[in-house]
Parts: sequence; structure tokens; C-alpha cells
Amino acid sequence: MKKFGIGFLYSAFAAGFFWIAQPDAAAIPAFKKEFEKVYVDKDAADAHKQAFAEAANSKTGKCWICHVNMKPLGEEKLGKKVRNNYGNALSQFLEKEDYSSQRRKEEPEKVSAEIHEAFKKVGAMNSDPQDPNSPTFDELIATGKLPGNGDPNPEDLKKAIADRNSKSK
Repeated sequence: MKKFGIGFLYSAFAAGFFWIAQPDAAAIPAFKKEFEKVYVDKDAADAHKQAFAEAANSKTGKCWICHVNMKPLGEEKLGKKVRNNYGNALSQFLEKEDYSSQRRKEEPEKVSAEIHEAFKKVGAMNSDPQDPNSPTFDELIATGKLPGNGDPNPEDLKKAIADRNSKSK
């Protein structure tokens, strides 16, 4: 019985250590939830809407709607701190700090309205700000494509690498 207790303590310590060592995700669950309310229709009859619902909920969708999976690009341990063009555009209108769990509980309608307004503004923006002929984010979604281009925002990437490297020293 004594061995069991010691083993349990070691396991609890290890689990606590790994839980604490996990990097914070930059995403807010409320953003994803509201995104799904606005854009994802799992029961749609339209082929483009079905394709988008599948893409948004696939392994390459979900978090990667706004963020870039850096592992295939050769960068490890960056979490979801690097945004793509869609996530970067949203960050112009939504600040993570403004959507604490407490505020989301106290003002759910106001929070939802603010997020929907940001989606509306970003949806009307060109997916490539350098190209006025590029499709808007809403046009990409309407054709069944994820709005993000999969390219890391250079500023996010630089900051995430610096944060990772400072923690590994």
C-alpha cells in the first residue's frame, strides 16, 4: 500500500508539472463558438456550405482557421501563438484581454455582439490586403474554403520564437 501511495504522489507531481508547462493558447473558445454560429452550418444542403462545415471542423480547421500550425513548417513548441492573415485581421478588432471568462459570463450578449461585429468587418476585407482584387474573407468562406491562408504572420512568428527560446534557456 505504501508503494501505491508513493507512486500516486509521483504521478500527481508529474501531471501537475506537465499541466503547468503547457503554453497558453492564444485563442479564446468564445471566438470559435461564435465563428461556428455565424459560419458553420452542418446541416446545409448547399455543397459549398457543407464543404466549409467539414473544413472548419476537420483536423486542419478548428484552431487553424485563425492560427498557423507551425509543426509542418519546421517550428516546434510555438502553440497557437502564430496567426494567419484571417486571425491577424480579427486581431485588429478583438483583443484577447477584453474577453475574459468572467466578462463572457457577465455580459454574454454584449460579447457575442462584439465578436459578430468583428466577423462582419473582417469578412468584408480582402484576404490579401496588398491585392484589391483578392477575394474577401466572406467570399472565401462562401466558396467552402477556410479564410486563413496558412502563412504565419511575421510579427507573431518572431515573438513566438523569442518567447519559446527564452523559456528553453
